Amino acid sequence: MKNTASIYTYRSYLFKILPLEHSILSSHFNILGETFFAWKAAQKICRDTLNALSELPVSERIWRIFWLIGPFILLIERSPSDAWISIISLGFIVRSLKLKEGRFLKVFWVKAAFFFWAVCLVSAVFSKIPLYSFTEAFIWFRFPLFAMACVFWLGTDKRLIYAMLLTTAAAMLVMCVILAAELYFVGQVHGRLSWPYGDLTSGNYLAKVGLPSFLVMVALAVSARPNIAGIAALLSLITLIFSILTGERINFLIRACSGMLAGLMWKPKWNRYFLLVAIEIVAVFLLFQARPEMSERFVTSFINQLPNQSESPYYRSMMPGIVAFQKAPILGVGTAAFRELCPDIIADRKDLKCHTHPHNFYIQMAGETGIIGLITGTVFFISIIAVCYFARKRNPDNVFVAVAFIVPFSLFWPIASSSDLFGQWNNCFMWSAIALSLCSTNISPESDRE
Repeated sequence: MKNTASIYTYRSYLFKILPLEHSILSSHFNILGETFFAWKAAQKICRDTLNALSELPVSERIWRIFWLIGPFILLIERSPSDAWISIISLGFIVRSLKLKEGRFLKVFWVKAAFFFWAVCLVSAVFSKIPLYSFTEAFIWFRFPLFAMACVFWLGTDKRLIYAMLLTTAAAMLVMCVILAAELYFVGQVHGRLSWPYGDLTSGNYLAKVGLPSFLVMVALAVSARPNIAGIAALLSLITLIFSILTGERINFLIRACSGMLAGLMWKPKWNRYFLLVAIEIVAVFLLFQARPEMSERFVTSFINQLPNQSESPYYRSMMPGIVAFQKAPILGVGTAAFRELCPDIIADRKDLKCHTHPHNFYIQMAGETGIIGLITGTVFFISIIAVCYFARKRNPDNVFVAVAFIVPFSLFWPIASSSDLFGQWNNCFMWSAIALSLCSTNISPESDRE
């Protein structure tokens, strides 16, 4: 604190003796001051993390370190990412059985997860391809299990939750650096970026894995003290621009809309909020002006492809899911079986086209698990949103707790085009974000006062 005070004393003295025409130096000092405070905040999180880890037995310490490096593992490829989630899920099962810890089973969202899973398994049994469907339904549950492992085991300490937010933010910025390198050395291909995976999922990473940290950045940009807000605003704007450059429209909309909502959730300063929104709109407009092909993809093409007309590719990919529901309304065609059975489902509908999934979670649940799966799955989703929202009601002063509910709220939004609900790659991204958001329920007002 002594060093901090001396910096500001020196800065104040300097500006008293400088002539007005040299006031440009003020902005330089402001930037330095903001960077200094952001760096000090990151250092404090790192110190607290080391302290939290030092209090644990060696085995527990290793597990939490493995959890904390997850956002960087997700940058590699789907196999290491899936392994990260699967190992933690299995570790949680083994630990719970060994210690006979089953209190988490009394939590409503956990009960809802198991109930929905049971419906998925029953639906698979009655599928035309039961073995395939049952296997897919069975292994899918590792994702909700991963969330349980984070909430009831790895992410119970507030210090480690903040560490995970910092790690996620750092990994998100690394992703932006990777995309910047691709843009410089290769450029966009058909308005898209594909590094580091070699497929079109980089925007998925930014919109899902990075979403909790992005929302915290936006909230800090709107409401935090100036020495933090400036850095937070700059970083959030950079990640938003790269989200556009990936060419993934829905993922950009998830980030943009979620960000605007996050700015209202934690002690909003209205003048700063509208300024931030205006800056981001101008930045997007200038980007579209500089790259007309992006404007074409995000505006003209997007409007033309809305699923409200039969010629739309989204209509042609979503409608087969509805047809599947009409043919098997009670239990559906089988969990994850749509991708295999679609040609038979739409054999008499030449106007439709088969994809691996119907591009909407709720249509997919209806088509693959029937009305029972749709109801139980929706209850499961709502229960996750609700538990995060009620945590916010209990502790509205904590910035992460205040915005955490927006993550599942955005990712489970019903009228959006979405990835495969039972797919592997999408779930690695999505459930890492949902799990971190659920960890916000472990941050109490009492711990904040401490």
